[in-house]
Amino acid sequence: MDQSITRPILWNVPVLFQVFMYGMLVPLGAVFVWAGLRWYRIVSLGKAEDRFDRPLIRLWIALRDAVGQGRVVRESWGWMHYLLYVAFVGLFIGTTIVFINSDIAWLFARLGHPFYFYDGFFYLVFKAAMDTFFLLIIVGAGATALRRAVARPSVLAQPPAEKIASNLENRLGYWAALILLLLVPLTGLMLEAARINAHPPGFVEWAYIARPLARLEALLGAGAGFHRWLWLFHVVLVYGLLFGFPLTKLRHFIFAPLNLFFRNLKPRGRLAPIADLENAEEFGVARVQDYTWKQLLDMASCLECGRCTINCPTVNTGKTLNPKFVVIEQRELLLKQAPALVAARQNASSNGEAKTEPAASGPDMITEVVTEAAIWGCTTCGWCEEGCPVGIEHIQRFVDMRRHQVLMEGSFPQEAANAFRGIENQGNPWGLEQARRADWAKGLDIPVLAGMERPQDLEVLYWVGCAGSYDERSQRVSRALVRVMQEAGVRFAILGTEERCTGDPARRLGNEYLYAMVAAQNVETLERYRPPRIVTQCPHCFHNLKNEYPDFGGKFEVVHEAEFIEELIRAGRLKPNSAAAARRVTYHDPCYMARHNGRFSAARSVLRALPGSVVGEVACSRERTFCCGAGGGCFWKEEREGTRINQHRFAQLCEADPETVAVGCPFCLTQMEDALKARSLEERMNVKDLAELVADALAPAKPSGNPA
Repeated sequence: MDQSITRPILWNVPVLFQVFMYGMLVPLGAVFVWAGLRWYRIVSLGKAEDRFDRPLIRLWIALRDAVGQGRVVRESWGWMHYLLYVAFVGLFIGTTIVFINSDIAWLFARLGHPFYFYDGFFYLVFKAAMDTFFLLIIVGAGATALRRAVARPSVLAQPPAEKIASNLENRLGYWAALILLLLVPLTGLMLEAARINAHPPGFVEWAYIARPLARLEALLGAGAGFHRWLWLFHVVLVYGLLFGFPLTKLRHFIFAPLNLFFRNLKPRGRLAPIADLENAEEFGVARVQDYTWKQLLDMASCLECGRCTINCPTVNTGKTLNPKFVVIEQRELLLKQAPALVAARQNASSNGEAKTEPAASGPDMITEVVTEAAIWGCTTCGWCEEGCPVGIEHIQRFVDMRRHQVLMEGSFPQEAANAFRGIENQGNPWGLEQARRADWAKGLDIPVLAGMERPQDLEVLYWVGCAGSYDERSQRVSRALVRVMQEAGVRFAILGTEERCTGDPARRLGNEYLYAMVAAQNVETLERYRPPRIVTQCPHCFHNLKNEYPDFGGKFEVVHEAEFIEELIRAGRLKPNSAAAARRVTYHDPCYMARHNGRFSAARSVLRALPGSVVGEVACSRERTFCCGAGGGCFWKEEREGTRINQHRFAQLCEADPETVAVGCPFCLTQMEDALKARSLEERMNVKDLAELVADALAPAKPSGNPA
């Protein structure tokens, strides 16, 4: 190692300046501890929740999405944040290397074990790397500043000013951090250039930016004095940035990895049941402190990037609900009320009393902060959670407020009352007679399990769902799926009048009590027959049976029609052989299959297996699909704000110029057909369920008496 290739660390820095640099570590550490304790007390106001299971998986997620920036770089502008992050980490490592070679090496030398590696080839590479990191931060921060000041996209919009507290953090915003992120690397490069200029090395520095900058400083007459005072100014800027991490919006740098570590490991869109529903005295959330500690941590972690709004159906169609605004507004309310809440809890604890919360001061969280229009606008499509790079969980937040409104206040959209009444009295949200549930199957020779023991050779139970049983258009889908299964020789049966609504509309609309009742009934029925598998054409039935019924004691193997049909084709049991249905097709992914459950490949595999079909894609597809507007119980209430969501989605699908829009959900089917008719395109396009397209591609049914 050539020890002549190095530089004296802290060259030309007076002792007083060095004392200042090291001395500032004490208040910096104190501020970090104070801020950490403050936020710990605030987050601890939330209710208990277990988020410590499967720690290795949690650690991997945190490393992938926080350290690896996995969800940040998915968007086109993510490179700006990625440059900032990588460069900042690189500079932190570089500073640590200098610290080791200066202070730690000095300490070890005093102990008789000298070591020093800040020289030779390592030093040259190190200087080139540090210049690169400085440059990356300048480019990333500069591009981010231009985006905010000039291009300023809608995702960066902020909530109304009256809902934002006038505190230091909000006044500084992200501009203070961006200015410091520009000044710190700029002065760092200037400082390195000043050192080269005032104390020229006997070798060629690999600091490829600082070297030409040194020549410029020489022309301006900068010398050792300039270097000395620039060093102090640079240190002050660095500390300004470091103090910003616990005190400003830069705190997401700390909270994001924590929030990602504690993220929900269960299927997206799964709602947590109310604990001890029968004996609970309060339901849902009306005050910000009624949320769990993880939901409060979500608020602290939000970096206000707006990714949750990119494909949000309400934001894109001009409605009140903006998931970004809700999280920010609730955080502002939390910070306003936190001092009184923390003090009350500490007083109760010191007096040995039960934890009681003081009456909340300020605006009502539901009616004034979030507003009821926002609460009832959510379709629970899950894009906000898909888009969020720090793992914020929005859906449970909205449903918790709905639960309070429904179960505590008796306040909900009038149309929802009809759905609740229908589910409770007739087992379906239409309120049609339960005795007519299997009328659609008359003449199809389908075994009905009602009142009989399960056949020993049963392959699957066909869960038809309410739409497939009662809606005239969806009944055609049910008959098509029956024909497909019969053609493949599948041994299946239906529950007939013993099948009831899974309760999905009731649960998403906040009526957890009704949901628990029907879920328990369905679990009891299914446990009695113990079907080996359940197949359904409804993603909402699929999601509830598979992901939410386990909380009520029912664990079943459930498959969607797309997956089941793909299995039949792959096994050679089903052979679409008719090109009569050949067409240009684009597939609309249902949110509850593609996004919540990550299932989108099977449908495309089936479509490609249809003779002559050409499958086209649109940008908003697969896990980035755009909602049809029916989820979250919204199918059962009026859409009174902005553009209709189904029309917005249909316009996206038309970009692929399809002859047929294929769907895999009865509610998507209705929504897309309504949008088709609104555009008067019935003669040029059609909307069909996947099962119908497969049935169309089968050879004509033999005259064997099977009407399907």
